[in-house]
Amino acid sequence: MQAHDLKPSKGSRRARKRIGRGNAAGTGTYSGRGLKGQKARAGNKPRRFFEGGQTRLMRRLPHRRGFTNRFRKAYQPVNLRQLELFEDGADVTPEMLAQAGLIESVKKPVKILSTGDITRKLTIHADRFSMAAKEKIEAAGGTVDETEERMPKKQRERKKKKKKGGAAPSPQAEAKGDEAAAEETKEEGAAEEPAAEEESE
Repeated sequence: MQAHDLKPSKGSRRARKRIGRGNAAGTGTYSGRGLKGQKARAGNKPRRFFEGGQTRLMRRLPHRRGFTNRFRKAYQPVNLRQLELFEDGADVTPEMLAQAGLIESVKKPVKILSTGDITRKLTIHADRFSMAAKEKIEAAGGTVDETEERMPKKQRERKKKKKKGGAAPSPQAEAKGDEAAAEETKEEGAAEEPAAEEESE
């Protein structure tokens, strides 16, 4: 078999339908477009999703407002007043919190919040603590074991500024600012020294 012997299989290829070539061909006069109207005109192409002027499907469906952040970490909150049910000197772990019914699952992270007061001396193990909760626990003589690493203070402040809308300064810019402030203080000190000499004369 040669290349010129290759042919498509019978019935797999059909000739293009030629319209507007007489009524005997079956598609003469109006060329299969019906009698007049918008769709019979040359160059007619309604926009996508156009439904003849009625309210489009996309507008009839309810809106999905907002979005779900896939990277958000959802903590299980536990308030300080809820920890009063444990005995004085107890070692409170997420497993104990789950047994007491204060959290749903041990697999999800736990955060201790400062609502209420604590009088018992407890050692509490949790992923995160609010700053106020940490202070109250330590003031009551207890200890805090925060298993999740906290973001450095400067980084937290930059994040807060970003949320407010202001552009957060980069660490290099902050370092330059500190250097500029140090130079200004040096210049002020140098300017004050001659003035002190004049007074002594």
